Amino acid sequence: MKKTLIAVLALVTTNAFAAEGMWMPQQIPQLADELKKMGLKIDPNRFADLTGDPMGAVISLGGCSASFVSPDGLVVTNHHCGFGALQFNSTPQRDLITNGFLAKTRDEELAAGPGSRIFVTTNIEDVTKRVVKALDRATKQLVEECEKPGGVRCRVASFFEGSQYLRTTQMEIRDVRLVYAPALGVGDFGGETDNWMWPRHTGDWSYLRAYVGKDGKPADYSKDNAPFHPTHILKVSGEGVNPGDLVIVAGYPGRTFRYRTSAEVANMQQYTYPRTIKYATDLNNILREMGKNNKAVEIANASRIKGNDNLLKNYTGTLGGFEKFGIVTQRQHRENDLAAYVKSHTDAQKYAGIVDQMSKLEQEALATQQRDAVLQWLFRSSPMLSQANTLYRLSLERPKADIDRNQGFQERDWPRIGEGIARSQKSLEPQSDRAGLRYFINESQKLPANQRIAAVDELIAKNGGVDKFLDQLYGNTKIADLALRKQMQTETTAQLMTHHDAMVDFAAALSPLLLENERKDKEFAGAMSRLRPVYMEALRASSGGRVYPDANGTLRVTFGKVVGYTPKDAVVYAPQTTVSGILQKNTGSGEFDAPKNELDAIRANKTAGYVDPQLGEVPVDFLSDVDTTGGNSGSPTLNAKGELCGLLFDGTYESLGSDFVVDPNITRSIHVDAVYMLWVMDAVDGAHNLLQEMGLPVRFAK
Repeated sequence: MKKTLIAVLALVTTNAFAAEGMWMPQQIPQLADELKKMGLKIDPNRFADLTGDPMGAVISLGGCSASFVSPDGLVVTNHHCGFGALQFNSTPQRDLITNGFLAKTRDEELAAGPGSRIFVTTNIEDVTKRVVKALDRATKQLVEECEKPGGVRCRVASFFEGSQYLRTTQMEIRDVRLVYAPALGVGDFGGETDNWMWPRHTGDWSYLRAYVGKDGKPADYSKDNAPFHPTHILKVSGEGVNPGDLVIVAGYPGRTFRYRTSAEVANMQQYTYPRTIKYATDLNNILREMGKNNKAVEIANASRIKGNDNLLKNYTGTLGGFEKFGIVTQRQHRENDLAAYVKSHTDAQKYAGIVDQMSKLEQEALATQQRDAVLQWLFRSSPMLSQANTLYRLSLERPKADIDRNQGFQERDWPRIGEGIARSQKSLEPQSDRAGLRYFINESQKLPANQRIAAVDELIAKNGGVDKFLDQLYGNTKIADLALRKQMQTETTAQLMTHHDAMVDFAAALSPLLLENERKDKEFAGAMSRLRPVYMEALRASSGGRVYPDANGTLRVTFGKVVGYTPKDAVVYAPQTTVSGILQKNTGSGEFDAPKNELDAIRANKTAGYVDPQLGEVPVDFLSDVDTTGGNSGSPTLNAKGELCGLLFDGTYESLGSDFVVDPNITRSIHVDAVYMLWVMDAVDGAHNLLQEMGLPVRFAK
C-alpha cells in the first residue's frame, strides 16, 4: 500500500467497541493483538493479502457475498442470493423455487441466467491524487485503463467521506451455474414472519459454480467451458461453534451512514423511510393480489416481492431504531461537541461552519424530493417502463465519446445491458405491470403544484384520464417482446422513435426530468465531495478512537464472538437454535412448511455425526456481535482457524438502526451453522457428490 493509504488507516475518529467496525483488509494487521486475545489461531496478516488464504476465496456476486469451497469453482452463498437463478429456471411445471434443485452431475447444472456474475478481488490501490482534481472524468479514466487487459471489472470507490479513493480490480467470471439449493421450506423457513427475527431456523444457503473458457479466462456461457480453479478455497468446518467463540466475517457490505450529519439522518427518519415503507407495502399488495390464482404471474413477480419484503422489514425496524437509539439526537450531540471544540481551539477555525454548509446543500437537494420519489417509483413499479427507459437512454448515450457517456451506459456496460434485457423477460407481466404503474400514476396526481411531473400530467390530459392513458400505453407497446428489445438496443434515438411504441414514447417524455435530476445529483455530489473530507477531518481532530470507513460495497472484514442478547426486560436469547425448533415451529403450510423428509430425519434422530456435544442436537443458526449490513448476505463466517463455520444471512430486528449507530448490547448478526448445512445435504437432500467434492464425509449414503 502507498503512504497515503497507510496514513489514512492510522487516523482516528470514533470510539468503536470490540466488535464494531467493517474494516478494510489492509487494516487488520493493526488489530492483530486484539484478534489474538479473542482466540485467533492464524496469522492476522493473512487477512491483508487479498490474493492469499483466506481472502482469495472470498468473492462478490454483485449485491451478495460468497466464497469458493472446492478446487473446481464450487461457490457457497445464501439461498436468497441464489433466488434469482431459481426463479430464472422455474416454470409452473418445474417449480424450483418451492421444490429446490440439486445437480448430481456437472451436466445437470443450470445456467444462472443472463447477468449473473462472480467477482474475485485481485488488487486494491490508492488513486486519491488522481481523483480529487476531476472526480467524474478521472474515475472513468482510471476504470478504463484498469480494464484494458480484459476479463476484469474495475471500480473507484470513496473512503472516509471522500478523504481517500481506492481502485479495486476484480476478475469478472461471466459463466455462473446453479448447482444446489434446498427446498423453500428449508432455505426460507419462516419466510417474512421470521425475517430479521430471532430465534431463527432458516437454512439460508445455495451453491453455484464458476466456469471459464478452456484457456482459464472469463468467457460467456458455453457447454465447452470448464470449471474455474481458484487459487484458494475455504475449508468447510464440521466442528460447529460454541458461545464465546471468535468468528470473523469477510464480505462486501453495501452502505452504512455512520458519518452522516443530523440534518441528513433527520430527513431519512421523517421522509425517506416512511415514504419507502408505504410505497413498497402498497406495491407488494398489488403484486400479490395479481398472482393469487396464477402460478406463472406469481413466479414472474417472486423476486420483486421478496426484495420489497426484505426492504420493508429493514426500513420498518430501522425507523424504530431511530427512536430507540435516538440517532438524530446523537448526531446533534456530536455536532455540538464539534462546535465546542472548534470554538476552544485556535487551530480548528478552518472547520467552523462546515456542518452548516453541508446542511444548506442538503436542504437545496431536498426541494423536490416528493416529486423525485414518485418519479423513481414509476420505474420501480413497471419493469416494462424501466426497460423502455434503458433502451431510450442508451440511444442518447451511444453517439457520445465513451469518456463522456454516463456511467452505466459506457461501452463496458453494453454487454450487461443486453443481459439485463434478456433476463428481464422472466419478470415482464403486463397486467401486474399496469396495476403497479397505475398506483404510482395516481400518486403523481397528489403532488403539490410546485412538484408536478409535467410529462405525466400532459399525457393524462391528452388521453382523458388515468385509465384511458394506461389503455393507450399498454395497448400500443411491444416492449414485452424480447426480440424487439434486442433490436432496439442497437438503434439510434431516431430509429427508436420510428416504432411509435407507447412505452418508449413515455420513457422519452420522462427523460428530460431524469436528466435534469442527474445533473443536480452530480452537482450535489461534487459540492459534498469538497465538504465531507473536511467534516471527517474535523471529527478526527475533535475526538479519539479508531476509525473504519462507512461500508461502500468493497471488501471488508469484521469480527466478534458468538453471543446472545437481551432484547427487553426478562427476555434472554440464547445464541444458538437447533432442529427441535423446526419441529416446534412447523405448521405444515405457508412459511413454516419444512419438507417431509427433513421432518422425518429429525424425528428418527437421523443425526449421527452432526450433533453438537453442548446442545445435544444438530445446530441450525447462531448469533454473533459482528458488525454487518446489506451486501454481507452470503459472507463466509470463519472460525479461529480460518475455516468456514457458517454463512452470514441476516441481522436481528433490534439491530436495525445499526447502519447509523451500533449498540454493543443488542447489535447482532445471524448465521446459518455449517453443521446444519452439511447435515441437510447429507441426511435430507442426498447432496453427497458436493460433500465429496468439498472433502467432507458422507454419513448417510444409501
